[in-house]
Amino acid sequence: MKIAVRFLGLPPSDAVRQFVERQVLFHLSRFAHEIEAIEIRVRDVNGPRGGDDMECRVTVKGPRLGHNTITDLDGDVYQAVGMAMSRAARAVARTLERARSLNPSLRLLS
Repeated sequence: MKIAVRFLGLPPSDAVRQFVERQVLFHLSRFAHEIEAIEIRVRDVNGPRGGDDMECRVTVKGPRLGHNTITDLDGDVYQAVGMAMSRAARAVARTLERARSLNPSLRLLS
């Protein structure tokens, strides 16, 4: 599982990068065998104007997943990342469950 973290419109932060990596492992490690790559983009939408403007976009890619993209917006970067990761984990679980229901022989593999 390859993890890429990108910052747009705000300076890169080791603290945020480490938080993102911990959140990925916490929420998505159980799907590691299904995920090829995860791209997380953290950006400040409004710049210095303020408001709920920290966006976290999570894109999860895998052979049975395709491309799942989740976006969350919050005033706090940590909240945006946490909610986006939580929603991404639910989306991956739903996608894999749909794939299993379409092909029951896959149940034996998971």
